[in-house]
Parts: sequence; structure tokens; C-alpha cells
Amino acid sequence: MGLFGPRSGSQAGIASVEGEAAEIEPGEVDHPDVNPLAASGPPGRHSAEHFDSWVGAFVPYAVGDPGRAATEVVPVPDPQAWHRRDSVFDGFVVGRPDGTPVAELRAASLRGLSHRSFGRTRQDEYAYQVTPDGRYLVLCVADGVSSGPRSHHAAEVAARTGVTLLVNALEDAAPEALDWDRLVGAVAGHIVTFARKRLPGGEQMDVSEIVGWMATTATYAVVDLANEEMEVFSASVGDSSAWVLSERGWEPVAQVKNDGAAVDSSSVGALPMVPSRPMPSQHTRVRAGEALVLMSDGVGDPLRTGEGEVGRFLAQAWRRPPHDLDFAAQVGFHRRSFDDDRTVIAVWPLRR
Repeated sequence: MGLFGPRSGSQAGIASVEGEAAEIEPGEVDHPDVNPLAASGPPGRHSAEHFDSWVGAFVPYAVGDPGRAATEVVPVPDPQAWHRRDSVFDGFVVGRPDGTPVAELRAASLRGLSHRSFGRTRQDEYAYQVTPDGRYLVLCVADGVSSGPRSHHAAEVAARTGVTLLVNALEDAAPEALDWDRLVGAVAGHIVTFARKRLPGGEQMDVSEIVGWMATTATYAVVDLANEEMEVFSASVGDSSAWVLSERGWEPVAQVKNDGAAVDSSSVGALPMVPSRPMPSQHTRVRAGEALVLMSDGVGDPLRTGEGEVGRFLAQAWRRPPHDLDFAAQVGFHRRSFDDDRTVIAVWPLRR
């Protein structure tokens, strides 16, 4: 069918949403700017005379002043979202169909301190999938708008359905020919369909009313795995961002939220509202020794332009792919006044 039309069958690892699918069941860094919180447990390593079968302990990461909330918040669940996980993370090697490893992927989405304290569910989401031919890795980070009580559903639809639609579209079009406006319109339509079926009185709601209940930003990326120097095609709605981390530091793929007064605002575009102007898309390259990093503003806001304490911490932590557990802990670093949900997907091309 059309570029973003329905397909038969399901895509492995990604839910195909037809208005319903958002209801899916479920190392320390040596840097002077990083001050780990005091651990209540035993030290990280023990001498063999006392413990000869294990080493290790967890100490949370903190960058600068962690603030009182880092140790005083008592997490409570959201009684309206028992099947929604508090924290999720992944880490694996991406391979070609012949088994050749071509990239490492890490991903994590963590409920922020504010939502933990007030018993509200995590509103961020991520999704990823390799196309059936093994050529492209498709990514999304979505950030549900906090004012909407069902925004986590909007983020699920935007991430999971958006990735599925892109995978389908890449069967018929090269990434440079993707119609991003059509993609975003299709994702917005799925969010509206979900809302009208599932929200109280939703069948009578127009889009502006639905946005009050559920809305989300989204950043999409298509990574061409064919060569060691990987081409990346991306587009965003709202203030989730994409970066290349290289030896030069943090380089934004597009203008970032805190890069100037014109965009330094808490008011952001969000689906299912569709941008009134054509969506700009970006084309960049990521080489071995570098990383492509997509993030929600829970990380992007403290990162700012990448030149401060947080930028130095994450640049050193992610020079190479960390252990997946460590990556999740690094995404969840503590810093005073930054208590939003945190979501990051990072991809490191491998030398071949």
C-alpha cells in the first residue's frame, strides 16, 4: 500500500498499533566533576580473605550538587498504571544478517524523581528495530508531555508505531526519500484513534482536547548500517534531541532547546498536533569511535550545549559502550533541580 499504509503481519519486537497497541504488557567514571552519593552498602570490592566469590556494589552517579531529593524521595507507584514499568533498559550488539557485528546499542528510560515522589508513571518511551534486510536501524525517543495524564500512551504510540511505520516505509524508499511529514501525520492519526477509543468521552473529542489528555514529543532516526561510517537520517517533533558524541565533544544534529533564546522555552510542539510547516530533516554521519545519541529533555536540559559538567561527565562515560546496567545508572545521574523522566538511546559504530 502507500508509503505509510497498513501492512499484513507484525514486526518482530515492535507492536503494530491500530488504535489499540499502546496498551502493551509489559562503572564508575574517573572525573573531578562527578561526586557519587555516599553508599549505604559495602564498598565496591572486598579482599579475597573476606569474600572470595564476588566483587561489586552500586553507587548512584551525581554531577555537581545532587540536591536533597536524590536521597530523600521515597518512590511510590502509580495506582493507575500497574503494568507500566518504572525503569527499562537494553544493551546488545547490532549485527548484519551474516552475523557481522556492526554497532553497539544501549537504551534506558527511567522514571524521574518528580514522578517517583508523586506516584505518577514514567511518561517517556523508546523503540528500536532493524529492518528485515538488516540494512537499517530505526530508532525513536518520545517524551510524553507531563501535563497530560495519559501522555505515556501517546509516547508509546509515537515510539512503537512510528518505528514500525518507518521500517515498513524503508521497504519502498531510501531514507533520504522518506516523507517525514506523512510519517508524523500517520503517527498523530494513531494517537487520535487510540484516544477516541480509550479516553472517557474520547469519541467526541477533537485534537485540541485530546492534547490536553495525551501528547508527546518524538525524535526519529534511521541509521544506515551498510558502512563503518554510518549515515543517519533524522527528524524531530518537539524538544527531544539527537547528538553526535565525538572526540570534539557534543555536536547537536539540529538546533537544540537551550542553544538560543528563540528556542529556549518550555512550550514545545507535541503530537497529535501536527506541525503547520514542513518538518526539517537532518543528515549526518557517525564514525567508529563516535556515538549517535538520542535523548529526551530530561537529559537534554541538564546537558544544555554539552560544554558544562554534565556534558563532560557523559562524554567521558560514553566514550565507549558501557555495561548496560551502568549505562542506565549514568542516564539516571542526580543533579539538583533536574527531576524529569530520563530516556536515551545511544549507538556506537564498530570498526570492521
